[in-house]
Amino acid sequence: MVSKSAQPDPIEQLLSKISQEVKREEEQLLATFFQRAIARIIDTAIVFGTSFGLQEMAIYFINADNPYNVVFIVSSVKQAMPAFALMMWVLLYSPVLESLGGTIGKRIMRIRLVDLSTRQVPYFRMCAARSWIYLIFVVLAGIPAILSCLAYFVSDYHQTWHDKLTNMICVKY
Repeated sequence: MVSKSAQPDPIEQLLSKISQEVKREEEQLLATFFQRAIARIIDTAIVFGTSFGLQEMAIYFINADNPYNVVFIVSSVKQAMPAFALMMWVLLYSPVLESLGGTIGKRIMRIRLVDLSTRQVPYFRMCAARSWIYLIFVVLAGIPAILSCLAYFVSDYHQTWHDKLTNMICVKY
């Protein structure tokens, strides 16, 4: 008579692990377009609000220093603010926060970016690449940025172009 071993069967363990992973994937829902849009609006408000605050602080210090051409300097600072905000988004806000689990807007909306292959929070370099790709779309007159966001509706995993190029999806948590 063959006795049963005290150790569990490795094949059964593997099959159990695979079935648990499949259940987790089925339960993991993709973020809606509305959630992503509201998160982007919140993040934009935060970045532009911070940039505006820094602009006002710079203007205050310029006026306090009372240089000869104060009007020219102040108007130059005001003109540079949108570009400063965009660069702050691309260099700091988005890549750093996405690689730490999500931007403030995404956290409020209870969504996050994950790598499509591993379902883990992506590395900083991939988040930075995603931000730079979106920056390129915005710089190209905005039309590619809008088309990228509308690609959500025709993609298998509801991915925008900058998500697809960096192999990321946005999921609810």
